Amino acid sequence: MKKLISIAIASLVIFACFHISYAKTYWRTFEVAEIQSDGLILEDFEGGRFLINKDPGGFKVGDSVRYDTVRNVLKKNPWQPATVTNVGNNTITLEFNSEEKLDVNMRSQYREKFNRGDQVFYKATSGQIKESNLQKLDD
Repeated sequence: MKKLISIAIASLVIFACFHISYAKTYWRTFEVAEIQSDGLILEDFEGGRFLINKDPGGFKVGDSVRYDTVRNVLKKNPWQPATVTNVGNNTITLEFNSEEKLDVNMRSQYREKFNRGDQVFYKATSGQIKESNLQKLDD
């Protein structure tokens, strides 16, 4: 019995002292501000801008991206900010920051929820729209 308790205490001490370092993340959200020949210029929400040496690939000015500054990994944010430009009976028209427009099929949960001019997030993989907590700033 004493052996079992001492093994349990030893394993508890070992696991309690273990830091979960793999869970630490360095991903931050940015917007593509410019595309240059030597890379992309990213802008954060506070107005800070910096250049990363990445191929523009499928990125456009205005796209929301996620960037890991430690591992130098860039990926497109699944939830893209958009503005509702038109609400019809069967579709909702969204305009993204990259000035693209998209018609999304009306779902029952969207009825009477979104109005023209609302800021939303759109997830392309599932076709979902959710309300945004961001406000459009006036210049």
